[in-house]
Amino acid sequence: MEELETKGLVISEVRTGEADKILTLLTAEHGKITVSGKGVASLKSRHMPATQLFSYSSFNLKKTKKYFYIADSDLIEPFFDIRYDVNKLSLANYICEVVDYLAVEEMGEEDLLRLALNSLFALANRSGLPDEQIKAAFEMRAASVSGFEPNLDKCGECGDDETDGLIYLDVMNGRLICGNCLRTVRGAGDEDRTARIYLALSPSVLEAVRFTVHAPIERFLSFQIEADELRPFSVVCEKYLLSHIEHGFRSLDYYNSLIRNGNFDE
Repeated sequence: MEELETKGLVISEVRTGEADKILTLLTAEHGKITVSGKGVASLKSRHMPATQLFSYSSFNLKKTKKYFYIADSDLIEPFFDIRYDVNKLSLANYICEVVDYLAVEEMGEEDLLRLALNSLFALANRSGLPDEQIKAAFEMRAASVSGFEPNLDKCGECGDDETDGLIYLDVMNGRLICGNCLRTVRGAGDEDRTARIYLALSPSVLEAVRFTVHAPIERFLSFQIEADELRPFSVVCEKYLLSHIEHGFRSLDYYNSLIRNGNFDE
């Protein structure tokens, strides 16, 4: 019988009985792992704390013909405070949905796991950062670690690296484009331009995007952005991620509905 010891973040749970669950774990060494949790939803189960959604735990897993099942578990970090705030809860759900979609089974996902853990830690421990900043930085870094890192050094058309003024993010080509080149591209009557997305970046938004992409993953949230630039930064990051992975998320729709209704933290 195959046996596996690993640490994993519970990114999905599906109830299959009164106290049973099918869990999806995100692990550094093995990517996504589907785990059968017999009786783990029971308050009497010793595995209950370690198998809650958002819990980061160590597991001893054994494999039957179809699934791994939990032989032993030990809770490391519950991120419990997330559950007290509807915004943080919805955003944590979104983070887990995104990494669930991006992660691959039987393939190392260390960067994606660290990204998720750092983002949940910032949410749960009241880092002082606005939820919107955590969300946006997570989105841009998630796109980058999944193979869609944009080239943010200079204009991708003319090579000009003087980006002190207004410049644009050519979303689908993952590059910057200056105003002059954008006018030229648009004036050329590109038949495929309907598939192009160009987003204006102020100097401070560009700086924030660059930091999010290039900073060490343990520090990717360690930047400040002015309050009036936060929403543009968020729009850019969300559009970039969703455009490249071509997938929507119900948890994101719900989170955005909270924002539209004014239910957000300053």
